[in-house]
Amino acid sequence: MSRPAINVAVENLIEAGIDHVFGIPGGAALLLYDALYEHKDEIRSVLARQEGAAACMADMYGRLTGKPGVVIAQGAWMASNAAFGILEAYLAGSPMLIIADTSDYSGLSQHGPWQNGAGEYGAFDLVGIMRSMSKYTTYATNADELVHGIRLGIKHATTGRPGPACVIGRMNAFSGQVDPETSNPRLYPLHGHINISAASMCEADADKIADLVLAADKPVMIAGRGIHSARAHTELQELAELVGMPVATSYMGKSAIVETHELALGTMGGIGQRVANHKITDADVILAVGTCLAPENTKMLSPDFINPERQKIIQIDIEPLNAGWTFPVTLGVASEARQGLIMVIDAIKRKSATLDVSGRIANLKKLKDELGFFRCNEFASDESPIAPERIVHEVNQIVDKNTIICLDAGNNRQWFAKHFQTKAAGQLFAPGGVGGVGWGVPAALGAQIVLPDKKVIGICGDGGMMMMLHCLETAKHYKVPITYVVLNNSVLGNVRDFQAPERKISTSYPPPDLIAYAKAAGIEGIRINDPDSLGAALKQSLNSSKPCLIEVITKEEQHFKLMN
Repeated sequence: MSRPAINVAVENLIEAGIDHVFGIPGGAALLLYDALYEHKDEIRSVLARQEGAAACMADMYGRLTGKPGVVIAQGAWMASNAAFGILEAYLAGSPMLIIADTSDYSGLSQHGPWQNGAGEYGAFDLVGIMRSMSKYTTYATNADELVHGIRLGIKHATTGRPGPACVIGRMNAFSGQVDPETSNPRLYPLHGHINISAASMCEADADKIADLVLAADKPVMIAGRGIHSARAHTELQELAELVGMPVATSYMGKSAIVETHELALGTMGGIGQRVANHKITDADVILAVGTCLAPENTKMLSPDFINPERQKIIQIDIEPLNAGWTFPVTLGVASEARQGLIMVIDAIKRKSATLDVSGRIANLKKLKDELGFFRCNEFASDESPIAPERIVHEVNQIVDKNTIICLDAGNNRQWFAKHFQTKAAGQLFAPGGVGGVGWGVPAALGAQIVLPDKKVIGICGDGGMMMMLHCLETAKHYKVPITYVVLNNSVLGNVRDFQAPERKISTSYPPPDLIAYAKAAGIEGIRINDPDSLGAALKQSLNSSKPCLIEVITKEEQHFKLMN
């Protein structure tokens, strides 16, 4: 029996375990939302106030759940506004399903109807645009192709290295009918297409890695965002403890291991912890898991930091192209992080090696004390405007292991990436694919909507908040108890830092009154001028069931002071 394609498509989303979608109705997406109405008890439609925010929320949903974050919008605005969040997901490796239409009204794609994205004369090439920022894009010209495209999109978004998969449909595809029995090809149960085991290394490679690690005098592990994607936090810690191997993280891998752990080194690179950089430079074997060792994390591939001529590098990545990409490796293995770590742990246990784990931990503790691990003189600063380090310290004192921290791009993430000490594995999320300022505001909101029983703190600068003020309305709309901490120094700090002192232009502006914006949106706003008042304001907000914006008047400081 024939049924509307959009109804079958929504049922496939539900079968895949997707329980939230994010977007704005418009064009053929209106038809899809009509089908979502029939299933509103099974799948929640979150209305964003702008397509870019919807894509950021979908990105966060993918990071939190491992399922595709679904973003729905009309084609023109998917290709433009939503690109802000899609690009982040693409380069960060977040599973996402994009559903858009070509808006070829009345099927007149060859005659340039308004908003037409079919790629004809008088139109824009929606397919070409989306292919440039997704790992898979399909163009459905009929109802059968739309349904199959969504099913394949779910598959491609989550298999291999996760990423955005895009389904673009002609308007007739959204309005068409599908017969599951006669569909070409036939519609089999979805689980048969997505029930795919993650790539894993073979036992021989696990043995090679175990031998290299056990033979090392000073092994170090570097953990990237692949640990978060694979939910491999427990296995990472087990391997570290088994060998007494300290763990540094890339910027996006931060909180791959809880940073209060005795083997945690914190983040690496230019703004990393001194102890992390010291141990990496001094290592004889580096085991890199779920990280491509990107330039931003490796001091722009400096041989004074990591050098394959004097160090053995082992790299485990779900994407084989990432292994040996930035540095040549002694051994590169294509494997999902969790499965790979399990194999290596088992191989090491089989070898029954004798290691002085307690001695390694004692030596690391001594080094941390010498180099000032998560210590900073400005933590006690009483300055006003408030030193950014003091802001991090106050948040650090209040936050517990059940709180989710979501950073934004810009200087706020620099201070928090270095100085915030996570209390739980998987606690912190941040942009780093393209790292767009403003990402953290809707991403934090998406996290709070998806995790109503958690407390989420969104950290951002005044620049990011001003770009996404509409998220305050969305927070009020959905009555979520999110806390925003806004570091307000009335400048675009990160880019301003790169301008010559006598040639600064277009990076400063009159102080925005963020409390007035918060009140206009109907949410609580607290302005902090005194550093001693911030802790109480944080406690008040985290104990509230309502959204709150805490504006902290912040000292303008260059992030270069973090470099080491």
